[in-house]
Amino acid sequence: MKTLNRTTLAETGNTSYVVPADAPEKVLQFGEGNFLRAFVDRFFDLANEATGWNGRICMVQPINGAFGFADGINAQDGLYTVLMRGRENGQQVDEARLISSCSRCLNPYRAEDYKAFMGVAVSDDLEIIVSNTTEAGIAYDASCKLDDEPPASFPAKLTQVLYARWKANKSGVIVLSCELIDHNGAELLRIVHQHVSDWGLEDAFGAWLDDECTFCTTLVDTIVPGRIREASEAAAVAERLGYEDPFLTVREPFQMWGIQGDEALAAKLPFIQAELPGVFVTPDVTPYKKRKVRILNGAHTCFVPGAWLAGFDIVRDCMHDEVVRGFMNKMLDHEVIPTLSGELDEEDLRAFAAAVENRFDNPFIDHQLLSICLNSTAKWRARDLPTLLDYVEQKDELPACLATSLATLIAFYSTGLEGRADDGLHLRRADGTAYVARDDAFVLDFYAAHADDADADLVAAVLSNEQMWGQDLTQVPGLLDFVTSALAIVRTQGAAAAYAAAL
Repeated sequence: MKTLNRTTLAETGNTSYVVPADAPEKVLQFGEGNFLRAFVDRFFDLANEATGWNGRICMVQPINGAFGFADGINAQDGLYTVLMRGRENGQQVDEARLISSCSRCLNPYRAEDYKAFMGVAVSDDLEIIVSNTTEAGIAYDASCKLDDEPPASFPAKLTQVLYARWKANKSGVIVLSCELIDHNGAELLRIVHQHVSDWGLEDAFGAWLDDECTFCTTLVDTIVPGRIREASEAAAVAERLGYEDPFLTVREPFQMWGIQGDEALAAKLPFIQAELPGVFVTPDVTPYKKRKVRILNGAHTCFVPGAWLAGFDIVRDCMHDEVVRGFMNKMLDHEVIPTLSGELDEEDLRAFAAAVENRFDNPFIDHQLLSICLNSTAKWRARDLPTLLDYVEQKDELPACLATSLATLIAFYSTGLEGRADDGLHLRRADGTAYVARDDAFVLDFYAAHADDADADLVAAVLSNEQMWGQDLTQVPGLLDFVTSALAIVRTQGAAAAYAAAL
């Protein structure tokens, strides 16, 4: 079977939409990973088809390395496939789309590609710059210089690109940062200005950055498992498509991309003009981040440690259990959503929560509970504790599910504790399965030090540990007694019984 490229499509009679090969490169993209290709580049591809925007994306490899990606995707004429798999509106989804919005990938650490990269920087066609260089990508590196070819860090590369563009008297651009850090666009602009200062660049360039360029803070949300790992399944998909595609990537149906900006920005973004579902411009993405953190991430962190103790191994199986699913849904419906409804539309919150159950029930993703449990202490503090405190303040009572989840979290770090090792706490759940709890060293050391505590003393020590929670949780009325009682149920009857009691 032939590998995907434009010639293969013509030979096989494939009738998928394909953007013209001479369409201008209107987007410069820092990052070539599965997420950008399955999420952002798919939006551009759909916008091309829906609106005739007729723009392509030039991808840039952000770090040095002989990964072979650029050569491989270029041999495919920038074409690849996105396989959307999961559940949506209660129905199973398994859809393939050919993506033709990417023109090529440049490795700027090769001299010829660096020259081409800087050519795109000063092109009259360039309108938008996109990035997803991981959370570590938006960071200042003082070793980077203006004349590096290229500088090592992404912000330094971007500064170099924009400076070349300004010197060439070209128009400003829209910068869409997709890294998962707070205020990603604003932070990226701050670091760019730091390079402007350190490199002694003109004040007029700094003013051009602020006045002519738009650095957008954005919030992205979709699950992209990436490639198909089973060889037999990959072969079946290739047979279905009619071509081999080593760059095929898999994602779930749910998508959300909130971009902070105004109506003028919205008018310039082709996927907004195409009215594609899940992507929107809003004056402030902060409430949407709170929605994601407290509903999606908060749900994971709330039920997963206890579900693991109850004998479950993957998320999907939890959604097929009446007690665990009921526990999660009650937490969302009765404890989380009421604390958010003053900031966001309640109907929207409930629709988002309903989508979470669909996402967790994805038949194509075996999401391991133990992988979700990594660093659960900090996750519970960031994702679930704020809801618990808001609920207590608003209702003057404890949220039963969230308080129970704290008990199961304590149980996760102390059940069948066999010892502390370099890789974490070694424990054993009730069915005899050995597991390792991984977290910050101070958390692991704490539980190891309290291994012989009676449960009441352990709960008191955990709740009063301000390093864990930023405050003394024994001061929350009734929480100490509730968590102690819930932990007793976990110890004697199991985590599922504690969840059932909260219902």
